[in-house]
Amino acid sequence: MEDLAEKISRETDIPLCGRDVERVVAALLKTSVFWHVVEHSEEPVPVVASTLRLLQEMGLVETAEDALVFTPNGRDFVAENGICVPMNHVCQRCLGRTVVNDAFDEALGLFKSVQEKRPKPLRIFDQAFVTPETTFARIALADARGDIRGKEIVVLGDDDLVALALAITRLPKTVTILEIDGRIISFQEEQARKLEIGNLRVKRHDLRKPLPEDIIGKFDVFFCDPPETVAAFDAFIGRGALSLKGPGSAGYFGITTAESSFSKWKALQESLIARGFVITDLIRRFNEYENWDYAEEMRAWEMAPIKIRPEENWYRSAMFRVELVEKTEISNDDLTDREIYNDQESSTV
Repeated sequence: MEDLAEKISRETDIPLCGRDVERVVAALLKTSVFWHVVEHSEEPVPVVASTLRLLQEMGLVETAEDALVFTPNGRDFVAENGICVPMNHVCQRCLGRTVVNDAFDEALGLFKSVQEKRPKPLRIFDQAFVTPETTFARIALADARGDIRGKEIVVLGDDDLVALALAITRLPKTVTILEIDGRIISFQEEQARKLEIGNLRVKRHDLRKPLPEDIIGKFDVFFCDPPETVAAFDAFIGRGALSLKGPGSAGYFGITTAESSFSKWKALQESLIARGFVITDLIRRFNEYENWDYAEEMRAWEMAPIKIRPEENWYRSAMFRVELVEKTEISNDDLTDREIYNDQESSTV
């Protein structure tokens, strides 16, 4: 396995070990669909694509009726290496999220009806949104941690409509959105008027630009979905840290495995520590994203060994809750002209 990992690592420029290859092979035992091999292996798209290509070249995997399957030699390879499918012991009530949405049934029902007319995701903004159930699971988690009721909350980029969902519960003191997409701004403003929500503040802002002075140090909690290159993550988490009042304030965000290897996760976690945060919660596969319309335009499509649009949701991320334990010096620089949004693991751009 280590020899295979070394070859794939050279091809993808992503640090790997034999365990990474084993996870891809195990996922292929569970599903014949490329997108779900990515999902279940919890490996970056380029790693999965490169691994499957190498296994095909070795005569261990083949395509059959638009599916990826093991050849007889491949099945022997699996048996010889003692690879098997990990057992699923996830709670079917909460789906592994550790929280349920029961207390928010009414608000979730209203949100579902409202969000049906939401703007479609645009590739230019690297947009993709989570399911309504995921949005409210985020709220339930934050509520369980004491981060919702009576709190001042900022949402940094909001194609998920988290701010509107929070405002619908009428539990936070205030909810502020910073969002670049005018369509999302207009939609949330319109829905807030219709629902007579008074605690939602909407501000059009490109997060590459410095945070406005009236945002810095004003909030108890931030939510965001940061880009997953190390440089972009560090910059956007820095924006989140700048928005917080001080120690005891919290942040919520997701990180995928589809676009971030565990080697990158290490770097991202080091960035959090450098920003004065401690990780209090890390829940894998928490955020479920709905499939987006521009699948054929993604780098992931180019890498896919079989060009078939995903039929079921496959893109997920782990949920992080971080808490600020010390203030650190953080710049508020203009990032507009910096190329920080793509790396060798990016695949949905």
